[in-house]
Amino acid sequence: MVDIVPFNGYLYDSKKTGPLETVIAPPYDVISPDEQEKLYEKSPHNVVRLILGKESEQDSEQDNRYTRAADTFGEWIENGVLARDQEPGFYVYSQDYAFQGKQLSRMGFFARVKIEEFSSGKICPHEFTLAKAKKDRAKLLKACKANFSPIFGLFSDPQGLVDQKLSQVKNKDPLAVIENGDVTHRFWRLEDSEASQFIQNCFKEKKVYIADGHHRYETALAYYKEHGHEIADASHVMMFLTNLDSDAMSIYPIHRMIQCPEPFDKKSFIERLDEFFIVEPFPAETASETIRSRLEQAGGKDIAFVVYLGKGEAHLLKLRDTQSIVPFLQADEPEALQVLDVAQLHALVIRPMLKVDTKQTDQQQYVSYTVDVDDAMRRVDSNECDLAFFVNATKMDQVRKLAEQGVRLPQKATYFFPKLLSGLVINKFDS
Repeated sequence: MVDIVPFNGYLYDSKKTGPLETVIAPPYDVISPDEQEKLYEKSPHNVVRLILGKESEQDSEQDNRYTRAADTFGEWIENGVLARDQEPGFYVYSQDYAFQGKQLSRMGFFARVKIEEFSSGKICPHEFTLAKAKKDRAKLLKACKANFSPIFGLFSDPQGLVDQKLSQVKNKDPLAVIENGDVTHRFWRLEDSEASQFIQNCFKEKKVYIADGHHRYETALAYYKEHGHEIADASHVMMFLTNLDSDAMSIYPIHRMIQCPEPFDKKSFIERLDEFFIVEPFPAETASETIRSRLEQAGGKDIAFVVYLGKGEAHLLKLRDTQSIVPFLQADEPEALQVLDVAQLHALVIRPMLKVDTKQTDQQQYVSYTVDVDDAMRRVDSNECDLAFFVNATKMDQVRKLAEQGVRLPQKATYFFPKLLSGLVINKFDS
């Protein structure tokens, strides 16, 4: 049983802040320094001040981005910028967006979810986490005792029973309508107590799969173990929950850019690839759209990648045999991973050939990630990195099956789209 409960969320008072689109932000881990600055300029009450405050050379143990976030959070509550809902409830959230030529609408809801050890099988992770990110989120949680951003959770509901209850709110005026890029976000309170109870009962037989927010979940679990005896509210964490069986689940591929720790020898690297891959060079200066199309086509039948070496040179790599990965798997990597493109890429190429193991904290600096093929090509061309690998998106059924088996994917194996906004609702612990 997964225990989900309504909660008294803290919401922005638009009478004090102005339009809500000025105070929300993307998840902290996709905010660039330039975007951080723009969010600061948007409003003195933008949630970026809580989730990703600015750092200063004068920062100390007593005065830093985490203590400033806690002070700011307290001030906003005291001044009524953030107001606590009087009645507990679920909060319904929809996102209308375009993906691969289709118009889609994803609907789910915010709830507080009882924290469980992964070993219970009730909450299933699908990716490994990074130590640095967990340390950062732990400091923020300890200082502020609140969840500012939701963990993105998935549940299976083939019949759409939960979706039917959530859809009841669509005939009511939303609390917020926010146009953010190409995504329209809508947000409601679910005020029907019978619908809320029905949803809670549905989760007695369900599992929750973490799509995004692994670092925050593991941080919340650690915090509860350490402080749960004094802060009972820490037993639950705020999640956005949505139906993985709906037709509105979209995953982008996340491409890898490598700055090699050792001098990169392009000629010998291509020769080594031939051991595991059929290597097909692209014509010189092939456009990014052609690269994406060829890669997607090849991935329909085989595991395939494109390696980009700069100045217009690219090669399509089609894996000869999925079993080739087995001797290269590490002790904590089961053979079930051979179905995954990114697992094959890391085990056969990035680790042995380029000497970069992303599970090692001191080697994570050599890999950066993007969903934008053109961005990756520009960065290789400008010598910011030595080479880039373009991959196909991980499939939703692969995420689910491996998560159920307790198998974790390599870091940055999935990019669920669209991202959830931070700042729509906040879960503050009552001590």
